[in-house]
Amino acid sequence: MQRMEPSEHDPAVLAEWITIPRDGENMPAYYAAPRKTTAHTPTLVLAMHLFGVDSTMREEANRFAQAGFATVIPDLYARFDAPSGDGATDPRPFVAFARGLKHETVDPDLRAGTTWLRERFPQTKTGIAGFCMGGVMAMRRTHGYGDLFAAAAIWYCLVPDLDPALVEIPVVASYGAEDAGIPVDAVERFRDGLRGEHDVRIYPGASHGFFDRREAYDPAAAEDSWQRTIAFLTPRLRG
Repeated sequence: MQRMEPSEHDPAVLAEWITIPRDGENMPAYYAAPRKTTAHTPTLVLAMHLFGVDSTMREEANRFAQAGFATVIPDLYARFDAPSGDGATDPRPFVAFARGLKHETVDPDLRAGTTWLRERFPQTKTGIAGFCMGGVMAMRRTHGYGDLFAAAAIWYCLVPDLDPALVEIPVVASYGAEDAGIPVDAVERFRDGLRGEHDVRIYPGASHGFFDRREAYDPAAAEDSWQRTIAFLTPRLRG
């Protein structure tokens, strides 16, 4: 199945860079939403991956918008002089910036994104999503953040110190069986330990980064994980 490329100029989608108030400053963020929205429009905070709010992340925000979700990606590197991730394939220039992200700054930034969405969609339910590094941020907010997030969508990440029995929001998660950094048995233990609603799938033959064209892109796994994610989030975030 050929993957469609949503344009940042899609007439059905409003896509733009915005600024979000945060601790007396303005944080840049990318915003994508359906042109037609209501107070109940479902919303999503998409946590950026290692390459920042690059063209890949913006594409996924646009796809979420096409699926009906108003989506914001806070630029967590805005405090640093990080390079653009657009077109980048070498992760090494971004590692130092990723290591500079601390809970005491990431958490307020993600909360600010949620607040910004709720001010515009006062009857919304908000989810959190992320790939790899962003998936870690999303997974860490599946416990203790039930007042903010109603569901989580995660691609290829685990948080070893998170007890899955404590996860308190519905989770859809996707993994590659050939991911060298995430053993299949660890994913299975996580899946089997969940007590709430969940959809966790391991894709045979898929590696880490199977959703990202710059890495080990697996079109079948990417498309199936996308369809599962939208099918899972839609009834849980739509009013």
